[in-house]
Amino acid sequence: MIRKDYILRMIEEIGKMIAAMLALLSKGDTEEAQKLYIQGLKRGFDINEDTMLDMDIRQLRAVLENKFGESFEGLEVLAGLISAGGDLHLKNHDQEKAKECYLKSMQLYKLVDLESATYSLARQAQMGKVEAVLRQLD
Repeated sequence: MIRKDYILRMIEEIGKMIAAMLALLSKGDTEEAQKLYIQGLKRGFDINEDTMLDMDIRQLRAVLENKFGESFEGLEVLAGLISAGGDLHLKNHDQEKAKECYLKSMQLYKLVDLESATYSLARQAQMGKVEAVLRQLD
């Protein structure tokens, strides 16, 4: 029960970071959003962006399962954080890094979508947003 409480608290904390990042980006404060992004990856998942982007989905899943156990919520919140990282890179005019983030985010969303027993309209909407941005970047 303690582990489950920890996982839920961590997921909630990362969710709040994502919301704060998006609010900062909408105000144009990319420096503070960058700090939150780095902090979210480190605190929530013990990885940095370059390491995370270099990992394939199996490796990333293993890292998350080691930290959270089998948790689709953890995978989905990481996908959301990485997607917000893509938004950050777009604001900083780094389309290549943004595309890498969006592609990794989409891979995670699809994994969750395929293997989770829970259908989520919010997940579908986020996947649609990421797909639309990726089409624009091509």
